[in-house]
Amino acid sequence: MILSVSNITRAFGAEEILRGASLRVESGEKVALVGRNGTGKTTLLKIIAGQMQADSGSYHVAKGAKIGYLRQEAPVDPNRTVQGEAEEARRKVLELRKRLDDLELRLSQEPTQEEIEEYAVLHNHFLDEEGYAAEHDMRAVLQRMGFSESDFDKPASSLSGGEKTRLALARMLLEEADLLILDEPTNHLDLEATEWLENWLRNYRGSALVASHDREFLQTVSQRIIDVSEGQTRSWPGPFDKYLLLKKEDEQRQADLAEKQQQEMAKLDEYVRRFLNSERVAQARGRKRHLDRMKANLLTGPKTTRGMAGGFSEVARSGDLVLACKGLGMQYGGRVLFSKLDWTVTRGDKWGVVGQNGAGKSTLIRNALGLLEPTEGSAKIGANITIGYFSQDTVDLEPELTPLQMMNWECDLDYPAARNLLARFLITGDQVYQQIKTLSGGEKNKLVLAKITALKPNLLVLDEPTNHLDMDSREALADVIKEFRGSVILVSHDRWLLSQVTTRTMDVRSDKIVQYLGSYAEYRRDRDSGEPLEQAPVDSQPERRVEISQREISKGIKRLEKSVEQFESEIINIEVELKTHEEVLAGLPPEADFVSETGKHAEIERRLAQKLIDWENDSAELDDLRSKQGAAV
Repeated sequence: MILSVSNITRAFGAEEILRGASLRVESGEKVALVGRNGTGKTTLLKIIAGQMQADSGSYHVAKGAKIGYLRQEAPVDPNRTVQGEAEEARRKVLELRKRLDDLELRLSQEPTQEEIEEYAVLHNHFLDEEGYAAEHDMRAVLQRMGFSESDFDKPASSLSGGEKTRLALARMLLEEADLLILDEPTNHLDLEATEWLENWLRNYRGSALVASHDREFLQTVSQRIIDVSEGQTRSWPGPFDKYLLLKKEDEQRQADLAEKQQQEMAKLDEYVRRFLNSERVAQARGRKRHLDRMKANLLTGPKTTRGMAGGFSEVARSGDLVLACKGLGMQYGGRVLFSKLDWTVTRGDKWGVVGQNGAGKSTLIRNALGLLEPTEGSAKIGANITIGYFSQDTVDLEPELTPLQMMNWECDLDYPAARNLLARFLITGDQVYQQIKTLSGGEKNKLVLAKITALKPNLLVLDEPTNHLDMDSREALADVIKEFRGSVILVSHDRWLLSQVTTRTMDVRSDKIVQYLGSYAEYRRDRDSGEPLEQAPVDSQPERRVEISQREISKGIKRLEKSVEQFESEIINIEVELKTHEEVLAGLPPEADFVSETGKHAEIERRLAQKLIDWENDSAELDDLRSKQGAAV
């Protein structure tokens, strides 16, 4: 075991954030720390990293173990360059290298015996530290974190907040600590860097404790889940989807037990009231003692935490053409971000815009909306379009106003209506009277979303709307977008959200732009399959499918018919297995291992859900090929 935490408590004033938090991390284990905003995850990580004192409790790190800690706002030394900051992580190796260079120069001349012996010893140490790979590792990690060779000499003080976080992450990865403590490590990473970090962590020999709201990241990396709720912790087996199933079943079990107890208490109470002053007084007193014991050990069902309940009313119908870009291009300081882009958004489209940091996604959106003049080409907004634009930096918020004033003055809502709308986005109580500049990042994001809702747009343009939002709020946002009847352009690094809501995908890269007439999940599947993407060049309308021969269609139909039949057989078998196991669960004796059995049940459900998805995908593709075969006859 590399880390053990026992009964940590921490309060800020009268508010107790942590009360009896405990966890452990085994050597080499990757553990996720999850929970809603404000539950104490960051506080707990700071205590473990030695950045904050606990009020009570203790933690123990294995003797000699080195901890690497990435905070949400990780500082870097402003007096160093990007490369200099990375070199700090390998300073010992680089100092060895410098001394070896000096000794090699002496060896080519007239070295002393002491210098010869020193060289031999230091060279062995250098090999043990894999010194020859140090410079290559530094450059590789910096590049994976989004820094080009031209950035290496930049002073760290000139970097943006996101770049500083990525540089701090690069330095920490190079330090190769025994235990990594990562607080929202994907916040400022693009999809490519996030996927690289996932693979790196999976193969990392050390341990990791990761707090994150990125579902796909946790699904890929975590082997165990620590749920933080109401200041306490509970451990669940991973991966993340298994944790969600087990937690849901456990909450249902708690609710059922609490309801049964209430029913039994009601019966006992009725009996006591009827017979306490009758000939059955002895039995009534016995039942009252039993009732008092039950009240002293009252079971409560899981607390339901209120989530964001935003949404849009019926939107005005737009024209079929929502947005049209023709030959669009943009340059900054001689650097071409993109050029000759033809892009069309039609009514009902839900576009996901992804790509590398710095490739120009936000700039492209601002060009398309007419908020920034392009250096070439044109963009046209269609007829009867009302735009709701969410900018990731929330600069359009007046910091001195309160949320209530903003909704009243800018959205023309009276105070009761404004309060009701803000409450749907979890801005309640005294928060509506606070100046906007005092709100947290997540609260500001929710305020912007509330404002957009009041505008009743039929084109939603959302640039990184999930920054600072916890999982429940992201899930609520996904529901809002899915139910929205207008058109959507979503710029995001949240792969789960993109997979949930998009029907079209545009990948903005430094060398080209890929348009794909399918959801992000489909785009990612085709991209990762190794097959060439069926795409159009950026200066024409994209076509997702290419023409295939009748022979290929027939072969595909036979293959898919066999696959669909196989899936149907497997689904039937799993459904029988599930029914059998549910009968076992229904008759479990009190001494049985309920957690283990529900875990088996969740695993069967997961396998069934995956088989159904596979069956649906192959069935849809089979229907598509049959329609093509019929059309060609």
